[in-house]
Formats: sequence, structure tokens, C-alpha cells
Amino acid sequence: MRCEAIHLARDFGYVCETEFPARQVAEYLSRPHTSDPTESYRRKELIHATKQVTKELMDLLNQDRSPLCNTRPQHILDPIIQRPLTHFSLISHGFGSPAIVAALTAIQNFLSESLKHLDKVYPSGNNLSSQQQQQQQNNQLQQQDQKPKDLVGLELKK
Repeated sequence: MRCEAIHLARDFGYVCETEFPARQVAEYLSRPHTSDPTESYRRKELIHATKQVTKELMDLLNQDRSPLCNTRPQHILDPIIQRPLTHFSLISHGFGSPAIVAALTAIQNFLSESLKHLDKVYPSGNNLSSQQQQQQQNNQLQQQDQKPKDLVGLELKK
């Protein structure tokens, strides 16, 4: 039963990767957010943040070393998180985590397509890739975090 569930999870992963209409869904859901450049920029920020959080979850689930079929792989995660992941794997017959990763992969693809669509509608003036823009935003946030808290958001008048 467990080995069959693993096979189903792999098939589901393949279908999510190859058949989920990420571009079409992204374009459809992005439409209401393309009328205003400010709203489009805010939407991009939200998408970047969502991509980061979903990637963190995917990375964690991909490190799960729950027993599958007749294997007992060496654990690499802290037992505090591996124990509940193993429990989830056992009650889902090994299907749970791979299925979630497959669904998150479809979501990641949708988010990437959303960024592409928004970039087409309001291209960046500096021709930076979305990843470079995200790095630039992260640098700005880090610089802002380094300012004294009572000066955050205030500009000095000359």
C-alpha cells in the first residue's frame, strides 16, 4: 500500500509540474492588479515573499527522511521536526509530503508566471531580472533595519 502511494505521489508530482496551467491562471488572476503601477509593484512584492516562504517549506519537506516502503533513511532533520513529519508520512501512507511538495511546485510555477506577466505589463525601467529586483529590495530593507527605529521612514531635510 505505501509503495503504491509513493508511486501515486510521483505521478501527481509529474502532473502538477507538466499539466497545471500556471501561465493561464497567473494571467487571469493578475488582471485586476495591472491597472495601476503601484498596485502592480505591491503585487510583485507579495509574490516574491510568497515564493520565499513556499520555497522554505518545500526545502524542509524535501529533507524529510521518513521511512518509505522497506527503507529507513538516515535522518538529517532535527528530531523535533522529523518526528511529526514521520507521523504525517505514516498516516498518509507516504503520500502526504510528496503530494504537498508537488502542489507547492505548481504554486511556485504559478507565482513565477505571475511575475513574468506583471513584468510584461509594467517592465522595470532598469531592466533587472525579478531575482535582481528582489535582491535590491532585500538590500533596501536591510539598510532600513539598520536605521535607528525613530528615523525609519523619515528622510532628512536639506
